[in-house]
Amino acid sequence: MTNTVSRPKSSPESSPESGSGFPSVPVHALGISQIIAYGFLFYAFAQLKTPLADRLGIHTGDVLIGVTISLMINGLLAPLAGYWFDRFGALRVLATGLIIGSASLILLTWCMSFATFIAAMVILGVGFSMCNYEAAFSAAVQINENGSRRNISIITFYGGVASSLTWLMIAPLMHHVGFVMTMYVLAAILLVMAIWAANIGQHWQRHQANKADHQVEPFRWSELTRTEKIALITLALSSAFEYLSFGAVALTLIQWYQELFGMAGIAVLLASIYGPFQVVGRVLEMRYGAKHDARYTAICAFVMVPTAIMLIQYPSMITVVIGMALFGMGHGILTVSFGYITNMYFRAAVYGRAKGWISTPRALGMATGPLVAGILYDYSGEVFLTTMVFVTMLAGFIFATILTLRPRDGF
Repeated sequence: MTNTVSRPKSSPESSPESGSGFPSVPVHALGISQIIAYGFLFYAFAQLKTPLADRLGIHTGDVLIGVTISLMINGLLAPLAGYWFDRFGALRVLATGLIIGSASLILLTWCMSFATFIAAMVILGVGFSMCNYEAAFSAAVQINENGSRRNISIITFYGGVASSLTWLMIAPLMHHVGFVMTMYVLAAILLVMAIWAANIGQHWQRHQANKADHQVEPFRWSELTRTEKIALITLALSSAFEYLSFGAVALTLIQWYQELFGMAGIAVLLASIYGPFQVVGRVLEMRYGAKHDARYTAICAFVMVPTAIMLIQYPSMITVVIGMALFGMGHGILTVSFGYITNMYFRAAVYGRAKGWISTPRALGMATGPLVAGILYDYSGEVFLTTMVFVTMLAGFIFATILTLRPRDGF
């Protein structure tokens, strides 16, 4: 197998997108943006689906159809969003996405029919495609490619608590101020984050001296090496199946634990274990990952996730806690790994578009998750979870192919 790169690769030190002269990557603020983006535009629907269904006079399964559509829009727009990241700067695009996401939440409070609900969810999907991990990772790589692995780890450290913080925040908000005011609060927070991102994005764009706006390096399938093509396909397919499982399981955890233990409060707490242990996984990756090939740490994570889904099926509190810990750590490590491994094969100048191509099947897999969950879970929770075990194992087997590919120079 030939692994020679067909075009010259600039090192992180010499890459114009590496951020030489730029003081630092605003990783903590980027991380907070991911708590808000994923929390309010995805995880929140685990709790918003019931009041939305009651408000519109539809079933909760119909709400999940809307979530599926928004995630499909997110996936379909990923290559275009990746191009925007490379051309205009990821921070600018992220700010725009947060504004669109804020508007979509307000629109959801105005919906009076299923059709208008779907329209609002389409707008939400557009916004989400512009402010998700791909935007934050691209910003980190563009500003300082040298520190990309550490910076991506820190960003995902914050993203790891998005589910827990969102679920623990929405419950009291809904209780005290109701559905509409809760949505306005979430929209306002998104808007504040957008103002920050736009300000930092303008500063970074001025630092780049306008060169990115006029010279975007070509990124075409015909010009990729064999190694790059296989890397794209492997990362895309493995992440598609892994995120199908994740998208399905994440939105059913609260319901599953409520049925398993019969207590709504306990169900929320057990589901919320996932978030902190995502952080644990990412801390371990950040602390020890630099000593190891990111591809091997990803393989370890691919073992942890299906093991976790098997464990949470047992009606034992201890077993479920262990399962949720493994589920969180596994996904936490995988999020970092997918972000960094892409950079192992694609440099900063084309990173946004490479991530965009990889993210389309991944996001479509995640979009399919709620639909699969709705169908299989109605039949049997056990059948649904067992199916997700095999789906995640398939993702791991596909990913293992990348071990045969040599990364680019410097990695």
